[in-house]
Amino acid sequence: MRKIYMAGMSHKVAEIAIREKFYIPMDVKTEALTHSPFDELLILATCNRTEVYVASDREITDGELVRYVCGLARQDYDDFAKFFYFKSGDDVAHHVMNVCAGLDSVAMGEDQILHQIGRAYETAHQLNATGNTLNKLFQSAIHTTKRIKTETNLSKLSCNIPFLAMKQVQKTFDDLENRTVYIVGLGEMGSLMLKYVQENTTKIFASSKTFANAEKFADVLTPVKFEDRYDVLGKCDVVILCSACQEPIVTKDEFVKALQVAESAETVHSTRLIIDLGSPRNAEASIGELPGVEYVCVDDLEKIVSENRRLRMIELDAAQKILKEGLDEFLHWNRMDEVSKQIHLHAEKMLTTANEESEKLLRSMPELSEDDRHRIQMMYERFAKKMANDFLYKVKAENSPEDVQVFLKCLDSKSSHAVHDAESPRN
Repeated sequence: MRKIYMAGMSHKVAEIAIREKFYIPMDVKTEALTHSPFDELLILATCNRTEVYVASDREITDGELVRYVCGLARQDYDDFAKFFYFKSGDDVAHHVMNVCAGLDSVAMGEDQILHQIGRAYETAHQLNATGNTLNKLFQSAIHTTKRIKTETNLSKLSCNIPFLAMKQVQKTFDDLENRTVYIVGLGEMGSLMLKYVQENTTKIFASSKTFANAEKFADVLTPVKFEDRYDVLGKCDVVILCSACQEPIVTKDEFVKALQVAESAETVHSTRLIIDLGSPRNAEASIGELPGVEYVCVDDLEKIVSENRRLRMIELDAAQKILKEGLDEFLHWNRMDEVSKQIHLHAEKMLTTANEESEKLLRSMPELSEDDRHRIQMMYERFAKKMANDFLYKVKAENSPEDVQVFLKCLDSKSSHAVHDAESPRN
């Protein structure tokens, strides 16, 4: 019987310093999927989680699967095993549904994880690493999530300030790919903003009051010394301020000068968005009065958060009902898929037995012509197929997987008794 397993780590069990060690690059992922040691394999690697999903006909232990993930990331099992969670059977299906729907994300209901799972599934599928079981599981999860996105407003009601800030950026600029973003402050909120920004553009500048903090992220952005911030401010489409300060670090007068320098260098932007997540505010609010400058402060987003928190509970109930429907549908399919395999095996046994019996008969009638022998063989085969249809496939179609399993056990029991009687010595 093919069973599903998964092992992984996420933002819930490991901080970023640990998680980043387990980010699996595409070349490693491709090699693993191409030469998988499992019957089926899918690898999900994002900034917030690394998870490996397996479907196997043999038993898989938590130690084996976690060691496999550590091997992919080239990390020592003994040092990192404690950060992993392991699930099997129905628990894997429940986990996938929750993750895909964004119910396990930093920002509940966010959309990005759906795209990431879609890409991970497509990659594994194209490399023939998935089979019937994982295909159905992830197709069901993606379909269920799309229902949640369509039938509820959960993804529009995040209670996460950076997530809402990113929504504001996307509202102002339809496409960020060719836009430049400058993040000032790389604490908890700034680091989270960076994750969201990374998904949309590679043109990122960042400053921290301690330059070394900005240099930590040099592989994904251009670090800027805090005192040089005005050299960058006027050149960027989006500025996100999330630094701890008592006085504004961006004043209207200095910002005007920065804009003038940018314009003289022909760095002209029709619109500039300033998102101020500081408390106290990082910028003088009057910069929003400048032509072409849109200023949004944390209070503007907090109003949305407060209302979203109330509405989200209503939408969450609706989302979980849809999730349960999708989960129940997959679990029913999974149980019925196993039943189908067993039914097929019994049908094959019937056909084999019919062929053996026809051969016995034909050996006792050597005088028959080839046409007659063929007709007898076909008669036995048709009889076996009719019996399989009437007593196997119809039973499967009209009963629950559990009832069919009971029926099959009875058949197995009768078969074993028949074999025993046939082998017992006669008086």
